[in-house]
Amino acid sequence: MNFHLDSTDKKILKHLIKDARIKVVDIASFVGVTSAAIHQRIGKIKRGGIIKEFTLRLDEKKLGYATCAFVGVFLDKNSNYEQIINQLKRIEEVVEAHYTTGEYGLFVKLYTKDNDHLMTVLNKKIKQIKEVTRTETFISLEEPINRSISF
Repeated sequence: MNFHLDSTDKKILKHLIKDARIKVVDIASFVGVTSAAIHQRIGKIKRGGIIKEFTLRLDEKKLGYATCAFVGVFLDKNSNYEQIINQLKRIEEVVEAHYTTGEYGLFVKLYTKDNDHLMTVLNKKIKQIKEVTRTETFISLEEPINRSISF
């Protein structure tokens, strides 16, 4: 179901995308409506499911996780998808998992301290999941774009 956003809603979202911690009063000042109206609209947008969550973005490299990798996971049976996801959730290095079309059953993003740590995660954690037949790994050299969809 599509949720209708008017131009004011879109302005509010643009400010929240730039800084999710922005004060309602500041958004109201930029948009030209009352703080109460902004608060009500944000509530409506949240109830409509447009805003999934407000999150904190960490710098993984500064925390010692220098290697970002994407892993294409080949599965024996895609029908066990939910069980496999539950097992991947227990691997702390895994930060995203996507159920995909194409060669891979899953496409996983993870962070490790270095390449040796990456090999350990692949061989001792991911490949130990019974339904995983093999993996293909891509190491990210840089992330020049990371943003939400714009409108």
